[in-house]
Amino acid sequence: MKRRDFFTTAAGIGAGAVLAGTATQAGAAEKTPEKRGQIYKCNVCGTIAEILVPGEAPIVHCGEPMELLKEETAPAAENKHVPVIEKVDGGYKVKVGMAPHPMTATHWIMWIDLVADGKVYRQFLNPGDAPEATFQVEAKKVSAREFCNLHGLWKDK
Repeated sequence: MKRRDFFTTAAGIGAGAVLAGTATQAGAAEKTPEKRGQIYKCNVCGTIAEILVPGEAPIVHCGEPMELLKEETAPAAENKHVPVIEKVDGGYKVKVGMAPHPMTATHWIMWIDLVADGKVYRQFLNPGDAPEATFQVEAKKVSAREFCNLHGLWKDK
């Protein structure tokens, strides 16, 4: 008996039905082309993942498609989440907001990224830390982003 015949007879379905079922389930999520550096969040358990090598969407965790987080922006003077970059001796300091962001056990900045000439530098933070990070790196072009546990992903500019 051929393998395909076995699956059809034993399971009562053909291989095409199995693939169609899988494709339908995976296709239920909106397919967004992945890009390096994108951040996804599982809305079931809160796991956060970053794309290092783009692949095929959707990304699934806890049986559900993960949410692609949009990098929010706003004028720095109007928002406590926008990273503010300051040039300092030997590098850059990134502060979150013009006024310091809360850093409590229920509301805090989880990490700050500095992208310097295409390289990503990351500082993880904990409740009680200052909402800032200093990166000892020289670069011609810099940008920053940060992640607030309640309000998501924010970037400068």
